[in-house]
Amino acid sequence: MRLKTFLLISLFGAMCFSVPAQAKVDSTISNSFKPASAPLDIASSVNGKYVFVLSKGAVNIYSNDGKLEDTIAVDPSCNRISASGLDMASLEDKIFVSSDTTGMVQEISYSFIVKIDTTDAPFLGMPEAPISVVIFSDFQCPYCSRLSPIFAQLLEQNPETVKIAYKHFPIRGHEQAAPAAVAAIAAQKQGKFWEYHDKLFENMKDLKPEKFLEIATSLGLDMTKFQKDMTDPQNMARINKDQQDGAAAGVKGTPSIFINGRTVKDRSVVGMQKMIDEELAKKSGKK
Repeated sequence: MRLKTFLLISLFGAMCFSVPAQAKVDSTISNSFKPASAPLDIASSVNGKYVFVLSKGAVNIYSNDGKLEDTIAVDPSCNRISASGLDMASLEDKIFVSSDTTGMVQEISYSFIVKIDTTDAPFLGMPEAPISVVIFSDFQCPYCSRLSPIFAQLLEQNPETVKIAYKHFPIRGHEQAAPAAVAAIAAQKQGKFWEYHDKLFENMKDLKPEKFLEIATSLGLDMTKFQKDMTDPQNMARINKDQQDGAAAGVKGTPSIFINGRTVKDRSVVGMQKMIDEELAKKSGKK
């Protein structure tokens, strides 16, 4: 028995002495801010851009520089918060708050309102319409190709209140998406963007330089001007600007649609009309 004990102690001693010294941690406090109310718990958004601070009866949303973006009312008994979601899958962003005392759990879906520059973007509807629908699209995206009838119905239902603006967002791997966007911009310079847009989607599986010229000819465009405009380096600069605007708004794929800066998750006519009605109610002072 004493021998076993001696062996165990000796082995433990050998193990203790063989453990290497812990490495030092290189750390930096990158930012500090003081919340408006004493925090009960905190969580970070999935994309790391925002911090959620739970205080009694509210979740305060801060940007990383400490700016208070908004406040969401929650049950006053809640004292725990967690954030979850799958940004890459374009699932809803959510916050979960819970109470240790009552066992209550509240699930809160959220989205951030973004500003999108639509200067020079082709649009349908009234120029000064109170509701701005912005789509980031790709001419080789099959899901984007299905939206034209939906937008037509929305404009029919909201002829005085809705404007639909188009932003180019060609996806990497779609080899003809960027050239198609360049051709569409050249058609826009002759006032034929939307007609050209529809033809590109009709021929989505056969996009190539010859097809771009064929479509332009079928629409009666000035071909000398069209071909010259196709080579304008400002076209790619504009596409790059649209992509940068999309990235800033959180766009990761197409189609991505925003209504007055709010992300559209239900792309049906019913879903988008509901959001349009909500925005109109806000503008009329109704909640």
